[in-house]
Amino acid sequence: MINSFFVQLVLYLFSFLFAQGKIDGVAAIVGDNLLLHSDVLQQAHFIALEKNVDPSKSPYLFKEIYLSTLKGFINQSIVLIVAEKDTNLIISNDEIDRALDQQIESFIINAGSEELFLEMAGMSMRQIRSEYWKDIRDMIMVERYQFNKI
Repeated sequence: MINSFFVQLVLYLFSFLFAQGKIDGVAAIVGDNLLLHSDVLQQAHFIALEKNVDPSKSPYLFKEIYLSTLKGFINQSIVLIVAEKDTNLIISNDEIDRALDQQIESFIINAGSEELFLEMAGMSMRQIRSEYWKDIRDMIMVERYQFNKI
């Protein structure tokens, strides 16, 4: 039986992640990177769901979550800019592919099956891999940079 929390989480996540074709507002600009309102909102909804915060019942608390999420995105983008300039950081495409495979496998396990995961995502596996590849690369880059600076 699929955990109802996970189903709610995935539905929230994918309803925001894969709303394609919508024109989006810019929440912040960091260097050459635009941080989109929809990306921040998606993550804020994810965090609110984890904390059992209903945005319609607690709008002020949700606003705080949104602003905290935006601040986190800004900080992450700043670290990524610095990390990308660090010529000592080398990340292979194979490493990114392995990390992406692990993330997708985790989603599949939580969903109960690959078919159910793809149905919830509303995308093919190729589309999902394409959508998440750069995000995984950026995450590895930031983590490696932070680890090397400790």
